[in-house]
Amino acid sequence: MKHLTTLATISVLAASSWAAGLPGRRAVPVATPDAFFLQGGSCPTPATVDATKFTWKHSTPEYNDFTALTKATDKAQQAQLAAAFIQKYPDSDYKNEALNIQVQAESNVPSMQAKAVQDAETLAKAPNATAAEMLVADTIISFYEPNLVQPNDPDMAAKMATLTQAATCGQQLLSSAPAAQQAQLGPIMVKALGFAQLNTKDYDGAIATLSKAAAQNPKDALPYYWMGIAEVTKGTPDFNTGLFDLAKASVLAPQTAAFKSYLDTVYKSYHGTMDGEQDVITAATNNNTPPAGFKVLSSADVQNAANMAQYQQALEAQRNTLPPEDSFPGIEARLKRPDLATDMWKKTKGTGLELDGLVTDVTAKSVDLAVGATDATKNTPADLHVILAAPLTRRPKIGEKVTVDGVAESYKPNPPDANGQFVLTLNQGSVKGFSPVAKPGPGGE
Repeated sequence: MKHLTTLATISVLAASSWAAGLPGRRAVPVATPDAFFLQGGSCPTPATVDATKFTWKHSTPEYNDFTALTKATDKAQQAQLAAAFIQKYPDSDYKNEALNIQVQAESNVPSMQAKAVQDAETLAKAPNATAAEMLVADTIISFYEPNLVQPNDPDMAAKMATLTQAATCGQQLLSSAPAAQQAQLGPIMVKALGFAQLNTKDYDGAIATLSKAAAQNPKDALPYYWMGIAEVTKGTPDFNTGLFDLAKASVLAPQTAAFKSYLDTVYKSYHGTMDGEQDVITAATNNNTPPAGFKVLSSADVQNAANMAQYQQALEAQRNTLPPEDSFPGIEARLKRPDLATDMWKKTKGTGLELDGLVTDVTAKSVDLAVGATDATKNTPADLHVILAAPLTRRPKIGEKVTVDGVAESYKPNPPDANGQFVLTLNQGSVKGFSPVAKPGPGGE
């Protein structure tokens, strides 16, 4: 009897998104070893078989049973028929092909997908399994295991080791496969490897691998979600990129509430509040990677910014809190501000003032003072110029404290400059104790 069928003709994976990329029963050359092998891993060696030499060792019953399982249209029934065939004919030349059909049928039945992964592991290690059959097994493990494993699975390490091997060996097999098959199945293997790295706490490796997966399929939410977890979990977290990637996952899969929920949790924990999260979501909606200048402030950054704003407000309030306008500091402060100088000068010009200060310069016609200064050893600039009404009877010493009076005549800088050296000029001035005292007039005492 002749060999009846191949996987390519029965197309049992038509219901799966990646099914069309799976091969028929043929040998695929083994690729060059990669990093997986450098770390001590190894892939089973594919067998090259000649299906034309297959025989029906158990004659017609074996032939009829195999024919029945290949023609079954109900996937659950097909998987059961394939399992029964393997059990009934363990030495059949068609055993691996029956197992191949079985795992693909199981993968199309949600309740049987965990078993599909288990049986795929058996197929990958089966004696005389061809590269094509191994690729089917590696693809099923890589595609389904990340969705089946639970976060606290006690067998996590073993399952991730199996997943790593399937993803790595699958990529090795694909390296010599047709380009279309590489394009279809390659991203599945890459994503699976990144998931395994994430769950073995190789966070940097997971980020690098999942970045490739995201580039291969920018519309797939899972690489972004897993990258985000790795970025915010690693020893030195990268919350900017991590929050962006978590937001990208939630944008790509809004129906998956867990993505948005985890984004909310991490964002609030890092930022302190939910303020600004929508800006992150908007950035993720419009970009595949964080745009230039993208940054999420930490709660410490937010507090520091608030403290700085409060400090600046206090400084501004201090600047705007001016001394009384009937004092020399109040007059100076207002005359140095463009918004206040005009009104202040209307009140001050022609007004008599009496002020104390240290002498900084003295001539026969004028005296310069540093108003309000108390330390003669400091080189304090003069801010009052007094034009004398009459020559002094004697001159005060430089640095001596005196009292002067006079009438406000001018000021500089004018126009006002808050940073310029202010000087108010008085005319008709006198220096108490140094100017001549006017004699009383007729009738005076």
